[in-house]
Amino acid sequence: MKKYIKYLFLCLFAFLIACEDNREQYWDDYSTILYFRNSGEIECPLYKPEETTPYAIAIVKAGTNQEISTSVDLSLMNENMLAEYNNIHGTHYKVLPTNCYDFETGRINFNSTDMYKKLDMAFYTDPVNALQTGNEETEYVVPLFLSNSADSINAEKQYMFIKPTVVTPVVSFEKNGYIMNSFSETGDAQMELKLPLAFSIENKWDFDCYTEVDETLLETYNQEMGVNYLMLPDVSYTIANEGVVKMSPEDDNNLHVTVKREGLSFGNYALPLLLTRTSSESIEIDLAKNSCLLGVSYVPDASNLQQVQLTESMISYHPNSICEGSVADLIDGNPDNYYHSDYSVGVPLPHWLQFALPKECSAFRFEYITRDKGAHVVPSTISLHGSEDGNNFIKLMTIDTGLPSDVGQTYTSPVLVTGKSIKHIRFSVDNSPSGSFALAEFRLWTL
Repeated sequence: MKKYIKYLFLCLFAFLIACEDNREQYWDDYSTILYFRNSGEIECPLYKPEETTPYAIAIVKAGTNQEISTSVDLSLMNENMLAEYNNIHGTHYKVLPTNCYDFETGRINFNSTDMYKKLDMAFYTDPVNALQTGNEETEYVVPLFLSNSADSINAEKQYMFIKPTVVTPVVSFEKNGYIMNSFSETGDAQMELKLPLAFSIENKWDFDCYTEVDETLLETYNQEMGVNYLMLPDVSYTIANEGVVKMSPEDDNNLHVTVKREGLSFGNYALPLLLTRTSSESIEIDLAKNSCLLGVSYVPDASNLQQVQLTESMISYHPNSICEGSVADLIDGNPDNYYHSDYSVGVPLPHWLQFALPKECSAFRFEYITRDKGAHVVPSTISLHGSEDGNNFIKLMTIDTGLPSDVGQTYTSPVLVTGKSIKHIRFSVDNSPSGSFALAEFRLWTL
């Protein structure tokens, strides 16, 4: 009876393990079968800061007779065997030299209670990196195979090719491009901003990351985007720890910047920041995400702005036709109807609304409500333009974060300053899921 209960327990345990790695598909009523739990080509990343990287190999014993003892040879393919395998399977593997790792092959014995055998190996980062440098296209592997057992070996899971690849972790700014912040003339005399730094993997190391101010980034951005943001004056900001970010598994890994009112007039400023290097030779900067522009718009208080009583005659639009709704629906206070830019004429984005103001303004803000159905017509990127004469426009701001993405939602902009007096504002939708846009309501305030 005890033997029967033990047998049931072992079967149940074997079933649970089998469900985990699909071993039930290799069971046979009259056999025991052996195989690699992870077979075929196995990628093994080796991170540069680590001198050694452990890797565990699991060999599974499956079958209905779980009390059996068995054994199998775990062997390393030589060059000739691997060349034959490559020829048959169309692969291009080469044997990784043994100085790149530590592992012992040989006879693997299973007793009656063993469900699997776990074998530990270690890869050495520096020799693997030296081997792969200049030979990136060569597929070096540790080619293992199972053979010589009194019991069955699964032919589909008999081979294992462990392919180590040296990976250099990289640091970047979590957000790139222009990062918008609004600083009002009222309230606190300074504001604390933080820029998170991102790491390409989970950070396990302590190191420093260095940043510096690079004015050429702002010059390039102004030219490419057609804007004229001003350099944030030196007296108006302080970068914590002189731009050195202490990266560690425990810290927040943020670059902290304090911005003060001193030296500011109403306008759009930016602090162009560049990640330059790290204190670790094994950790690099992501050159595709190594810069950002910390935007600081110094603006009048929103309570000083007056709402514009918009009328149909003040609003023009592009494309200059409407296929759904009307301009009147934008300003009637009823969110159940809407204006829809014309998608039937085949005019690509940007589509825009243009407002002729009753008097000049130097600052404004706006608010809109998305249509009550169809998230595909909700704007995802908008830009604001200003003009003195209604013909020659300059771009004031692009907004692509913080916008609503669903129906029936309200977006209220920060106060935007124009740099000079304008009488025309263009609200441009540069991107949307559908290639057109619809809004239920639009409101405008100016100073």
